[in-house]
Amino acid sequence: MGDKLMAAVQNATTDDIAGCEIYLVTPAISDADAFLPCIGQILSAVPVAAVRLRLEAGAPETLIRAIEILRPAIQNQGVALILDGLPELARQTGCDGVHVDGADVAAARRLIGDSLQLGAFCGTSRDLGMQAGESGADYISFGPFHDTCDETDMALLQWWAEVMELPVVAECGSPEQMLENTALLSQLTRTADFLATGMTGQTQDGQPDALAALLRAIRAAS
Repeated sequence: MGDKLMAAVQNATTDDIAGCEIYLVTPAISDADAFLPCIGQILSAVPVAAVRLRLEAGAPETLIRAIEILRPAIQNQGVALILDGLPELARQTGCDGVHVDGADVAAARRLIGDSLQLGAFCGTSRDLGMQAGESGADYISFGPFHDTCDETDMALLQWWAEVMELPVVAECGSPEQMLENTALLSQLTRTADFLATGMTGQTQDGQPDALAALLRAIRAAS
């Protein structure tokens, strides 16, 4: 299942997406059992391309157990599970990929081999993005994009989308924050392949509704 994130861009129908998809980023999970109902309800209600699973630091056996609890709930929905950091653990536990800093791509690729997706966060650095792509990244993420980002940041995203073949992810704030800035949301939606948006907590608390509203806004802007 390591190609699901790429396939989301390449093979989705117009009924599935409208050019840009949601890439959901979890908070740092400390209690996988408590988080399980939340992520299950969100993924049942809102189509997303991938979930970037962030885990609080802990012993390897604790992290493995957390992944084993949450992985079926994510992958059984046809959603790619991308582990934040921890490339060796991503390979060992059947995740679909791993997300690392751009400077760590070459080392991560050696650890995970060729079967898993590898994402690279490159801030607002064109050079780092190109380096990460040459080192084996499958997608590049830039950002974060927020109210104070300038034209140079947006130009980088636009340039990458027009010139490079690798999918590009725009790192953003919460769904609520993005819905408050429709101009920025419209710009990002027309440029990025994926919009990485963070959950606001480890419980439901209306998050399916917020994500559904964001998805409607994305489709309207595309």
